[in-house]
Amino acid sequence: MLRQSIYVSSLCLWAVSAMAQEPGENPVADAAGGEWSGSAELGATVTSGNSDTRNLNGKAEALYERARWRHTTRAEALLASDSGEDTAERYVASYQADYKKTERSYIYGTVRGEVDKFSGYDYRLSEAVGYGHRFWEAGDKGYFDLEAGPGLRQSKPEDGVREDEAILRMAAKYRNSWTPTTRFSQDVIVESGSDNTFTESVTGLKVRINSALAMKLSVTVKHNSSVPIDTEKTDTISAITLVYDF
Repeated sequence: MLRQSIYVSSLCLWAVSAMAQEPGENPVADAAGGEWSGSAELGATVTSGNSDTRNLNGKAEALYERARWRHTTRAEALLASDSGEDTAERYVASYQADYKKTERSYIYGTVRGEVDKFSGYDYRLSEAVGYGHRFWEAGDKGYFDLEAGPGLRQSKPEDGVREDEAILRMAAKYRNSWTPTTRFSQDVIVESGSDNTFTESVTGLKVRINSALAMKLSVTVKHNSSVPIDTEKTDTISAITLVYDF
């Protein structure tokens, strides 16, 4: 039996010679007076022999701050197959704009879209506005934000018509550097509507392995209170990726 585990991200990132940082810690200024930062992570596994599987997952995040404004864009993809049959196909993209009223409070507007082939839905799209507050901050060590506000959600079941509903969106973001080389993160989103409550929790642990790269372990748990027939309410995604932050 031949079994191989190949992290494709190492081929993409091996030449990078910057220490891994949390996005926003090591920004690059532009000519307009703003600051850019971001991260890219990629992981892949290929096995052959008694089993033939493919798994590819990647995420990217870009953060731009200028004066009182903060713009965050995220995208992620997950593809998996087993013996030639697709077992996972998921794409997520989001954008959020924050207007800082004070050093710790802000007003935000956000939009999030998800296409998950195995969720029972063709797509889901949500938009929300609201208020956010940073309850704890310790310089580069970490922070804790809470957000809440009203919004709308559009969902298209695979075998049905589009569903539109008002939602209450709540979110939490927590970061904490346990050591100079280890950083814990926790992100939670709750979109509660009359027909369905969607919850997503993303737990991550990032460890710098050398001056160029970091390794990240993450667990994503998604839960829907109401789902189409023959669809599970809870999905769990575990991933190991290599990360480059800029």
